[in-house]
Parts: sequence; structure tokens; C-alpha cells
Amino acid sequence: MNISKIVKFGIMGIVTGVLCGVAGADQGDKTTWLEEARADEIRSLIHDVLADADSRASFLGADSPTTVNVHGFIQSRWSYNDIKTDGVDTTHGFNIPRTRLELSGDLYDWGYKVSGQWNDGGNFTLMDAYADWGNFRVGQFRSPFMKEVLTAQTDTLAAERSVISNQFGQGRSQGIQYGYNTSFGGVSVAYTDGFNTANGAGVQNGYALTGRVDFRATDWVEFGVAVSHNDLVATDFNTWTADATFSSGDFDFTGAYVATIDDTNGDDWGTVWTASIDVTDKAQLFGQYEIGHLEGVATDLKIATVGVNYAFNSNVKWTTDVGYAFDSVDAGWNLGTSGWNTTANEGETLIRTQLQVTF
Repeated sequence: MNISKIVKFGIMGIVTGVLCGVAGADQGDKTTWLEEARADEIRSLIHDVLADADSRASFLGADSPTTVNVHGFIQSRWSYNDIKTDGVDTTHGFNIPRTRLELSGDLYDWGYKVSGQWNDGGNFTLMDAYADWGNFRVGQFRSPFMKEVLTAQTDTLAAERSVISNQFGQGRSQGIQYGYNTSFGGVSVAYTDGFNTANGAGVQNGYALTGRVDFRATDWVEFGVAVSHNDLVATDFNTWTADATFSSGDFDFTGAYVATIDDTNGDDWGTVWTASIDVTDKAQLFGQYEIGHLEGVATDLKIATVGVNYAFNSNVKWTTDVGYAFDSVDAGWNLGTSGWNTTANEGETLIRTQLQVTF
């Protein structure tokens, strides 16, 4: 039922009640000129109110230049973490890492998106808040750098993005972006406050210049490369990433590499390799291996993850994965909400099972 019908039915219900009240009050009395005048006024009122309802409903109707779309998702997860450290117990339990609400639509020839998220502690954080006009985007968004970070959270293979993407990824920031896309790929450039500066976090009168190029060589091979210079006054660094995806039928394979060049803190790097295959129209098997190096850390990050995705329908997805850390996980790594814990010993195991509902 559209807005116009709802308004009309509501008005007619109110008016019907009024008329019944008038009829009840005057029952048994003879019709007088006053009653006829009252009836004429009510009919005129109905006509005017319905006409106003039509005009207001048409403003948000199918042909309206202003639209509002409401979407979002909920992720409910159970995890089990076994740390191979004497005296440290395993941990397990439920949590809701993300509950997100998204509003998007058009404002005449402009597009917009606003989204916010409740974390497991109940705190609400603004995520996206931007306007699109032509090829330009202004506001708070993910700048064009790592492909894994640009992939929507609901479309990731594993329950969480890789630790490598948490460490080296661009996150969200505030600024302006220009993008141009063709059937063979696209080019995007952005001027922002710097990586991971959403909602003003860590902004030190700094800036970042970021550019990404995507190229589709064939129907089954895609390449991407991006570079960024971050000048945050207190620290500045250059970073770059490259990725390639091979797709054949139900099989996909992606490799990505990212590195930072920092004269002060040294050079860090990471790589992520993923493979997936659709075994049925609802089930997908996947594997992921990530390696990372931080300057000054004795052991590199080495994590392998295997899992399965099962789509009950287009809006409900169940993901279960098992990860194993071959070496210790240093405290220098940004683990985010991945479920991994820092440890001085090798052999950490992480099991995650998650139900995701989108609307």
C-alpha cells in the first residue's frame, strides 16, 4: 500500500466517524438549513484534505525526484579461541559484532548514503555519510585503496576481513573523490584527511592523496593497483597495493599484496590469498592464507583459514570458518573484531560461526 492510500483511508476513517457522530446527535430531528450547511462544509473539507494528501504523496511517489531506501544487516556470531599459552584458558561465546542501518536514495540529480552501526557494546558509530553528483563523491567514505576493504562487509568470504586488511587498509575518512568507470575498468582518485580518520579520529591537520586503477583484461581476469601518500604531520608514509582475480565458472582465486614505505618506522608488508568454489547454488567452500611482516617484530603473521558459506536465501547467510596461526600473533597487529588474540606462542586456533541477515 502506498502513502497516498494510507492517508486517504485514514482521512476517510476520521471523516466517517465525524459524520456518524453528527448523525447520532441529530437523530430524530428534522433536517434544517444549519445541518445542510454543515454537511456542505464537511464535503468541502474532505475534498481539500484529500487533494492535499495526493500532492504530498506524489512528492515521494514513483516519479518523485526524492527517494529514501532503508537497508541494513545484523551479524550474530559464536566464536571459540584456543590460545596455546600456559595458564590462559580458551574463550568462547556469542557476540553481535555489527548491527548496521543504511539510508540511501536520490535528491533530484544527487545521490546520497548515510549509515551507522551499533557494535557489540551497544555504542553507535557513524559509518558512511556522503553525497554523489556525477562522478564526484563528497563526505565520509572508504577511499579507493585495498580491494578487500572496498568489498562490502556483507560480501566477505570469511566471517571477518583479514588481519592484513585491518593493519594496512584505508578504513573510512572524510574528503572528496572522483571516479570514472568504463566496461574495461575504472580510475578513482581521492583527497582525504588520511587513512582511518572517520569521524575526525586521528586528524592532525593532515591529508592523504590516494589513487586506484582497475583493469578487466578478459571476462575471467581482473587487475587492480593503488597508491597513497599520507601526511599526518606527526607521521607520514607512502603505501601501495596490487591485486589480481581469476574467475572460471564457479571458481574464484584472488591474490593481493600491500606494503608501506616509512622512513621513520620501517617498511611493513602483507599478502592475502583466497580461493572459493560454489559446490551448489547455495553452498560455497573457501580458503584463505595471509602473511604479514612488521618492522621490529620477531615473527611474521601467518594465518590459514578454511570455511563454508551457506545462503538460505538472498538475505540470510550462514558462515563457519576455522583459522590457525602458525606463529605467534604480535600485539602490533590490528586484530579489530576478528576474534584473534595476541599470543607469545604459535598454534592459536579460532573457530567462528556467524548468521547474517540483511534487509
